[in-house]
Amino acid sequence: MQIALLTRNDSTFRRIKNAFEADGMPDCVRYTDELGLIRSLERSPPDLVIIESETEFSTSNLVLAWRACHFRQDLPVMMIGQWWDSVSMTNALHAGVDEIVVGEFRLEEIVARGRHAVERRRGERTAQSIITLGSSTLYRATREFVTLDKRVRLTAREFSIAWLFFSHPGALITRKELAHAVWGKELDIAGRSLEQHIYKLRAKLELDEHSGLTLRTVYSLGYMLEQIEAPHRRDLCTTRAPRAQMAEAVS
Repeated sequence: MQIALLTRNDSTFRRIKNAFEADGMPDCVRYTDELGLIRSLERSPPDLVIIESETEFSTSNLVLAWRACHFRQDLPVMMIGQWWDSVSMTNALHAGVDEIVVGEFRLEEIVARGRHAVERRRGERTAQSIITLGSSTLYRATREFVTLDKRVRLTAREFSIAWLFFSHPGALITRKELAHAVWGKELDIAGRSLEQHIYKLRAKLELDEHSGLTLRTVYSLGYMLEQIEAPHRRDLCTTRAPRAQMAEAVS
């Protein structure tokens, strides 16, 4: 079993590596930055990813973003940290982290939870094939965006971006996250292509106030996919109200 461990702490890496080796899993590779880890995931995904974050869970975790837009829900992610509070633990679980170990490192627990995460995720390679928000659905098998009145075929990269946004509705996805997760590059290299793809995606999917979904730009940070009430629905509500009042008056 191959393990990818993201940590900047030499002692943490040695202790965890030795613990897995003692349990018969000698292949533990260290990474010190998320982009380096993501690039390795694209070439040769491990069986388990362990991420050290000492004080809190970051909602902009790039590894989870990569896993979402590359449809690798079979890849288990475990996070460890000494000073997490209950809010960070809750946020991590909601974001899709499989296992969490907090407090003083208990190596036996890390190994046991790691094995459990791998077993639980095994066989989930094609678990999720569609995502629906309101009246809009993404179909992974055909890379299509489907609504009540249209069907749009997307390129592989466009679909990866759309899937990432649909997986995290209402959440800010930074430009850095998109560059790392979708392109596997630094933002200063992928930035121009990223902006072009966002522009094309908005146009293709008609993500505006009339569709019930809008892709909002958060100035200097990134983008957020939001569900909104389409105008025709608001009009329908306002026309129904007077009729209801008239019915009550007659009765």
